[in-house]
Amino acid sequence: MTDVVFANSENPITPSISIIHDDESFRVEWVALNVSAQDLPSFVDRLLVERIPEGCPGSDDVSHEAVFDSDVDGDPDDFTEPDLLAGETGPLMEPQVGPFPVGDYRLTVTLANDLGVGHTTFHCVPVVAAV
Repeated sequence: MTDVVFANSENPITPSISIIHDDESFRVEWVALNVSAQDLPSFVDRLLVERIPEGCPGSDDVSHEAVFDSDVDGDPDDFTEPDLLAGETGPLMEPQVGPFPVGDYRLTVTLANDLGVGHTTFHCVPVVAAV
């Protein structure tokens, strides 16, 4: 059962900048929404950034190289959400990642990964050469 979904269903995951260059870091942004009738204790989201050599959006049938995985990379505090009351929207999550080499990347976020009650989706972005 999915108790936590993305607050913005049309643009659930967005990079902080519209054009991402290979020499710069950027923030990956999302907001969680507790759609259950129960209050949820603090939980941890997961961000996985994978290189997609076949281009966006990539194929789920192919294994991709992980270039960032919040389970082992970054600061755990950047992925920890506060207690979320029933029907409440969480804060803007905006961990920083990169820089990454030129190519296509899939930004996958799993909400409430540690509780197993969150929605997972991805957004594919190109990284271009800096001029």
